[in-house]
Amino acid sequence: MADFRALLISPYHDLVDVAREVAPDYPELEVTVHEGDLSKGLAAALGSIDSDFDVVISRGGTAQMLEDELSLPVIEIDVSATDLLEALARHNPQGRRTAVIGFSNALRAVSEVADFSDFDLDVYGVSFEDELPIVLEDVASGDYEVILCDSFSRDACAERGMTAHLLSSGARSVSDALRRALDLCQQTREVRTQNHVLWQLVRSLPPRVALFSGSGRLVYTNLTERRPELLGYLREHLGGEKDEHLALQRGRRTYRISKSTFEQDGEAYLSFSIMTSSAPSNESLAGIERRNRDAVERSYHESVFHAVGAGEELSAQISGALRAGRPIALEGEVGTGKARIAELVYLTGPWTSRPLVTIDCPLLTDRSWGYLMDSPNSPLYGSGETLWVKAVHALDDDAARRLVDVMRQTGICERDRVIVSANDSEDATEGSVISLFVEYLRCHVLTAPPLRRRRDLRRAIGLFLDSEARHAGTVPPLVTDEAMDLLLGHPWPRNYIELRQVLQRASATTEEGVMRARDVREALDREGAARFSSLDTPSETSSIDLLRPLREIERDIVRMVVEKYGGNQTEAARTLGVSRTTIWRILKDGPCA
Repeated sequence: MADFRALLISPYHDLVDVAREVAPDYPELEVTVHEGDLSKGLAAALGSIDSDFDVVISRGGTAQMLEDELSLPVIEIDVSATDLLEALARHNPQGRRTAVIGFSNALRAVSEVADFSDFDLDVYGVSFEDELPIVLEDVASGDYEVILCDSFSRDACAERGMTAHLLSSGARSVSDALRRALDLCQQTREVRTQNHVLWQLVRSLPPRVALFSGSGRLVYTNLTERRPELLGYLREHLGGEKDEHLALQRGRRTYRISKSTFEQDGEAYLSFSIMTSSAPSNESLAGIERRNRDAVERSYHESVFHAVGAGEELSAQISGALRAGRPIALEGEVGTGKARIAELVYLTGPWTSRPLVTIDCPLLTDRSWGYLMDSPNSPLYGSGETLWVKAVHALDDDAARRLVDVMRQTGICERDRVIVSANDSEDATEGSVISLFVEYLRCHVLTAPPLRRRRDLRRAIGLFLDSEARHAGTVPPLVTDEAMDLLLGHPWPRNYIELRQVLQRASATTEEGVMRARDVREALDREGAARFSSLDTPSETSSIDLLRPLREIERDIVRMVVEKYGGNQTEAARTLGVSRTTIWRILKDGPCA
């Protein structure tokens, strides 16, 4: 039985055959061969690292990339002087002018031959693959009759219509690399044995682990499930806060990821601990969402609320609410930006290293409500997170009372930052449901002011038009005085939602870069035709624009009913009095406007 295990990554096919021919000469090494150039070779190495290899062997740019990415020792297969002479004899017996192209680390011996031989030979070594196009331009203008190169350079030559021959490593070069790999393994036997014991111990523990060096090199992982996708996700979060908790949902699997850092011998390391669990059915999670900090920041910064500077006006109130240390109740008319305020509370609070957990009450189904109330994995039983209970006005009195009771019994408000939000009642008074939360949870109340009360509405309009133009790469329209008077005099019953829709519609009809009164009137008339759906109390997403083709209106209604039932098309069909096939056909016809 072999004492050591070697992974040999071959950048080209012929080297595979040579390696398999030479490997039996080293019975102490169990050699596994993969074929793949550069990124493909790296993928092969990363995909095999769980197999406890002791050393990796490769050539040229592939070896160089593996050294940058892996903590395992990497042995390079050289191109020897003998390999060069054999290539010249095969492809250039007449001694014509020759260019040799490849990664510098594989061409050391070739460079020595070029310096001390009578061959008309120029060596072009590259250190990084993005240097190759520049080198090929020099070679193309150098009047060379023969080009010898590695596999990566040969592909690049072929793309430029240049004829090139592969500079192969022969059996002696491969044998030399295997010998050096064996020597290294024998010299480090004791250290590697200790490492194997530790890795086996880590592998037996429940969490999956991924360990990166400070430079982003993967040191170790025992991930097996969804390995490439998870490693890619972890690489996206190598930066940011040193200690962070992340959540990732893929299908019915939930990944809770803890990130931590430590130092060893002056070098920084980054560790990810991944716990997985089988999530309940999608219907059981309807209305329950986890978002990491980057997703929340993106949502906030892309909002009209942020574009018009509304968050700046509330910064003092938000800071006061955070200092109070109590649950926060967000009240206000529909469209006043309560969702954005909740995101801002999260982003300015102390727990941005953990996800923002949202319970969207209008989207809860019977099954997700049961999961929320009774499951030990329910966010109501978590700790150290920001929990946002959204749109509690959609709950009936019994459900609201039970939710408040569970939140009090579990002590969630002491363990988490809790935010509760609701739209004002249609008569502009505080609803009975939100009053229940405020009273029993002792909430700090923060009211989102309506748009019509902004003293700088003119400035807000300008800021939004500037933001839209900047994203579109255009110039914002000039608003005439009459058009501005119409905008300033409008009551904006749907606040920032309505502001966005009206200004976008008016901008779409402007001519010669000027927004006139007729553009604003048409946009306001169009907005006036929108009616709230009867699914629940008014919300930011529950309006239907009636001034459109009937087919589009029908599709919007079906979509809203399906969303109300958490994606359950059977329940939606029963409510609408149609078949599931009809539901599917209407939704399939195209995206809702």
